[in-house]
Amino acid sequence: MEKMMNKLMKRYKMVAGLGFLLVVVAFLFSLQGAGAQATFFSVDTLAREAAEAGSVLALANVARHSIPVWVPALKFLGLGLLLGGITMALGLIVQTLRDLGMGLMSRWPVQMRPGEILKPRAARIFPMLIMMGWLLLMIGLVWSFSLNGTVQVYWNHSVAAQLNPAQPGSLLLGQLAQITAALLWLNALRFAGMALLFTAITLAVTVIIRTLQMQEQSLGRFIQMRTAANGD
Repeated sequence: MEKMMNKLMKRYKMVAGLGFLLVVVAFLFSLQGAGAQATFFSVDTLAREAAEAGSVLALANVARHSIPVWVPALKFLGLGLLLGGITMALGLIVQTLRDLGMGLMSRWPVQMRPGEILKPRAARIFPMLIMMGWLLLMIGLVWSFSLNGTVQVYWNHSVAAQLNPAQPGSLLLGQLAQITAALLWLNALRFAGMALLFTAITLAVTVIIRTLQMQEQSLGRFIQMRTAANGD
């Protein structure tokens, strides 16, 4: 697992590039949603609500409701990959510092070496947080795609003739309840994933700081021991 994560850290450019691509794609679909909004609100309220299923106005209403369901999930996944790429780059810095430090200390006299340096626990945790954050964001994206079908079916109805008169217990109100509840859960899922990724960044920076401090302390002890040995 650790070797796999070490190899993955070197792919930070590819991961960040994929994240940037997803953000761009989400932006383009957002423009499509803006066009649907403009089309739907280009007529008066009576015409909008009276539009029949399958009409231009009804399809514009479908698009303006369905695009905001899954595009944010795609955007958050792109941002999550960008943050993951940053964290992976920080992890690569940690590995480089550790390798340089171990290489330098291996040249010291045996009696002056600090001994085995254990890998910090945070260095083992932050790669797992990256994976967990990505997993939550991908679950949110898949869920939003699944919900999008219900959204399209629900809003492809006449607002005045079918949606507004819908009675309690009807299929339409059941679909609306499902959509409303799922959107709340999707928001929570997205922010939970982002929280894990930000936590991973914080831990990675902490590991870098601790690595530098440990190397500074080891070098200070080496200088003291070397000075004492030369003084004797």
